[in-house]
Amino acid sequence: MKHSVQIFTAVIFLLSISIASAQESGEELFESAKMAQKLNEHAKAVDLLSKAIRNGVLNSDVFFRRGVSHERLGKLNEAVQDYSKAIEIDPRMETALNNRGSAYYRLGEYDRAIKDYGRAIELNPGYGLAYYNRGNAYHGKGQFEKSIEDFSRAIQIDPRDKDVYNNRGWAYLQVNEIDKSIEDFDRAIQLDPNYVLAYANRGNARLKSGNVEGAIQDLSRAIELNPEFATAYLQRGNAYVRKGLLDEALNDYNKAVRISPILADPYNNRGWVFFKKGNIAQALRDVSKAVSLNPELSKAYTNRGWIHKSIGECPKALPDFDRALELDPSAAAIYVFRAECLLSMHQTDRARSDLDKAYALDPTNPEILETLGSLKEIAGDYSAALEMFTKLVDLRPNDSAAHVDLGMALGKSGSLARAVEEFTRAIQLDPQNREAYLRRGVARDLLGDKKGSRNDFTTGLQMKEETSPRLRQPINTSLVREYTNLR
Repeated sequence: MKHSVQIFTAVIFLLSISIASAQESGEELFESAKMAQKLNEHAKAVDLLSKAIRNGVLNSDVFFRRGVSHERLGKLNEAVQDYSKAIEIDPRMETALNNRGSAYYRLGEYDRAIKDYGRAIELNPGYGLAYYNRGNAYHGKGQFEKSIEDFSRAIQIDPRDKDVYNNRGWAYLQVNEIDKSIEDFDRAIQLDPNYVLAYANRGNARLKSGNVEGAIQDLSRAIELNPEFATAYLQRGNAYVRKGLLDEALNDYNKAVRISPILADPYNNRGWVFFKKGNIAQALRDVSKAVSLNPELSKAYTNRGWIHKSIGECPKALPDFDRALELDPSAAAIYVFRAECLLSMHQTDRARSDLDKAYALDPTNPEILETLGSLKEIAGDYSAALEMFTKLVDLRPNDSAAHVDLGMALGKSGSLARAVEEFTRAIQLDPQNREAYLRRGVARDLLGDKKGSRNDFTTGLQMKEETSPRLRQPINTSLVREYTNLR
């Protein structure tokens, strides 16, 4: 019995030694993990930190650090769990809140990210990184004004952070404040003359502002700094397209495809260049490849539909326009493209419906006004046609054909004198506008001006007949001739 007690005592003693040894070992593991993180050996760090935790190291820092390594390894859910444990142990650990917010951001959970960044800022109002990160989260949600506010606050805290200027510049670009955008990219480049992304972004901003040469210079500099920057080749290709330099654009799109064959945009844009160069088969292959790489890329469906439409294959184009509108129902131009196809297939009612939608989205688009106005006129809705063509003339006061359109709508609405004025204006702008003379002749005849009518008919009939792009039927010149001869 005594022996047993001794044995028992010995076991207790040995156990006590074992626990003390384990606690010491846990701290050593923790220190080794810190060193592994410094060396970017994050898989090793996770293993060491997990062992340290199992050996009784249970402070907030150990969970925080394991969260960092999990995040670096792309294990975002595990990172969230570790950061949450660190916050549970220390609710005022602002760095853990910031980092959990970043993990949520990378998971696409922007609202949770914003909430965590907000809590970190409450704990430390001077926490510039949290403002920067929250700005990125607002940007991800499309709330660009709030994004700009947070980036601006981060800049107040640290006016030498190039990344904040770059990101605020990109946010300004999204709300079309291009000058402010370029100023921010300028500042980012001043802080770091080799800042590749800022050159690329400034190139995009300059391209959007119409400064194509400046865009090419910036994008070329970005490529010089990083010859494997696929997106810079893509954007420079876009700039070359704007200049009409299709071969140069094709070369850049080829490089973008080689560097990053999983990106859809270079295929889509290269397809458009092949279309412009007349290589329809290759154009269709490229835009179809873009669709396969990114089934959510609306412009690839639009381009494929446009190509089919341009070669007279509207039945093939319609499904692509349908899909493009499912993805981007606010794209007025796609409704117009589909309407043009429907008109060629004699589906006038559907075409008119599409153009009504396009007009609601973009009421100052001249092409929409012209086509929809003609359809309204054909359908006998003269007041609507008059509205469309009045806007068209306001937008294109020097377009002779637009004045003819308005004159037709006025005449059919019963305003013959005003119709004559519009036809006269059309003739002043284009003395060879045959249709304007013939239409004015009709209006003058209806007003009882037989001499003026005959003169207009005679002048118009002597002019060369040209095919009108308008939807309405051309005036019946044989009847005009017969009418003129009888008088």
